[in-house]
Amino acid sequence: MNAPSSTSEIDHAPQVGAADPERQNSPVQTDPGQSFELLREQVGDESAGCYFNDLRYDEGSHVLSGSTYLRCEQGVWVEAGTQAPVSP
Repeated sequence: MNAPSSTSEIDHAPQVGAADPERQNSPVQTDPGQSFELLREQVGDESAGCYFNDLRYDEGSHVLSGSTYLRCEQGVWVEAGTQAPVSP
């Protein structure tokens, strides 16, 4: 997995929690072997951007779901890294 591209993006990525299946969510590519194009077909012709629990995020946006950073790419959430545990 790749880390988000800048510290600023990491610092400002909102914590969105877990996806609620009752709400609108864009597909998440969690397995590198999973076909991005197949997931992209699920999105259809929606404009660039991703949904997470009914909230729309712009193309290139990062969110933090638990300890996993997700980046919006062509309507699909792609794992972009993980948050390192903080030591007390």
